[in-house]
Parts: sequence; structure tokens; C-alpha cells
Amino acid sequence: MRSKAFLIRAFLLLALIMAGAARLAPANATEPEPLSLGFMPYLNAEHLIEKYTPLADYLSDHLDRPVRITVARNYNEHIRLTGEDRLDIAFLGGSPYVVIGERYGLKPLLVRYVFSGKPTFRSVILVDANSGVQSLADLAGKRMAFGNVNSTLSTQVPLYMLMQAGVGLGDLAAATHLRNHENVILGVRFGDFDAGAVAEEVFNEHDDGTIRALALSPDLSTHVFVTRTTMDPALRQTIATALISLRDDPRGPAILGAISPTLTGFAPVRDRDYDLHRTILADVLPVLGE
Repeated sequence: MRSKAFLIRAFLLLALIMAGAARLAPANATEPEPLSLGFMPYLNAEHLIEKYTPLADYLSDHLDRPVRITVARNYNEHIRLTGEDRLDIAFLGGSPYVVIGERYGLKPLLVRYVFSGKPTFRSVILVDANSGVQSLADLAGKRMAFGNVNSTLSTQVPLYMLMQAGVGLGDLAAATHLRNHENVILGVRFGDFDAGAVAEEVFNEHDDGTIRALALSPDLSTHVFVTRTTMDPALRQTIATALISLRDDPRGPAILGAISPTLTGFAPVRDRDYDLHRTILADVLPVLGE
């Protein structure tokens, strides 16, 4: 009898454990996986995380799932991760977007950036405020700082500008590629280089009177967010809608301002918006050996 009572109690205890596990299983099974929001290191990783954390939090709220920022070690790694669909959402400049499309196939577009009401921006070739350089032609024989070789606005577009002015890489005293835009500005400011190239938004953020814009590029379609090709179209549309509607959200000005003082929103985007980037790449990639 004692043995029978023990077995009954054991059975009841096991039933209670299984019932508790059954109640917990649906919650665990439906808990959404985090989405990755990936960047190339066009700025220092700490700076990028600081800038984009408010946007990641906003998307997390809208999607009811975590959105986590990742920063690649370099541009090539970011291009590979995006191309191989290893990132859910990826930030790209125009040139990396074109390159990825050619190597891996076009990635689904989400939105492009809007600066001061326009979905276009420019590259800036800058010099020290007291420099005697007055034109791009004057850069022949000078030391030039570029960003990463795969950077749209700190390498490829400014090289195109120099070539259009009759100054090739071989005409420069030195052409040095630095890790990011901020390092380019520091290099010019400290006199290590006679000129440098950065995105206009970065130039504006660091324009304290010690540097001067020597030349501006033509208007180019802005940075873009893409998704992995395997993302569910409904989720993709939800993300795009959340980004476009951010400008009308009460939190919008603070979130956008954290990224850039001149960022006013996000806009719909099409592949053909990057045709000028394709033209530029056709001219500069052979020179860069890419």
C-alpha cells in the first residue's frame, strides 16, 4: 500500500510539472528572434552605436522584437555579410549597394535618407582653413587623405571629382586611405595631409572654422537601408513604413537628430536612384584596382 501511494504521488507530481511546462512552451516558442541592424565602420563603432541606438529602440517598439546594432570590422566584411544575407537590415552607401548588387544580386530596398528635406547628399573635399589651395587642380603634388577604399563619399566620389579636374592618383604626392571619415578630418586638421574627403554631413558636424570646403560633388542619392533577400515581405514593409513615418512621430526629431543634425527623415527608394553611382564606379574602380 505504501508503495502504491508513493507511485500515485509521483505520478501526480510529474503531471503537475508537465502541465507547467506546457503552459510555458507557447510563450518561449513564439518569442521573436532579435533583428540585426548592421553598419560598416564609416565612423568609430562607439560613435555609430551612440547615434543609432535611439533608432534601434524605436524599431524594436514598432516590431515588438529586439533590434540589435552590429558594426563590421571593416567595409569588406560588411559587404560580405550583407551580400550573404547574414544581416537582417544593413546600412549602405550608394557604392557598396551597387557593388553588392553586382556580386551577390540586388538586395531589397527599404528607404533612403533625407537631409534637409532632400534625398541627396554630396562629398566634400576639404583643406585647412588657412591653406593656399584654391582649386582641385591645385591638389597636384599634395598629400590627400581618403577614407576606406570602399567608401562612397570619402574615396570613390572624391577620386572621380579629382579625375574630372585632371588630377589622377599618380599626380598626388601621397594618397592615403584612413579608417573612417573622422580620421580624415583629424589628419587635415593636424597637418598630416593637405586635403581630405568626407561626407558633407560629417564635414558639417566638424566644421569649427579650422577646416574649409574646397569642392563639393554633384548631388548623389543618399545612404540606404536594405534587408536580406529572405526576409518576409510583410515584415519588410512594416520596417519601411516605420522608418518613413518616423518624421511624424513625437520622438522623431530626437531620433533623427541623434544620427545627424541635418537628417529630416527617410524616403522611398528605387534601384535606379543609384545609376550615377554606377557611372562613377565604372571610372574609379579600375584606378583603385578593385
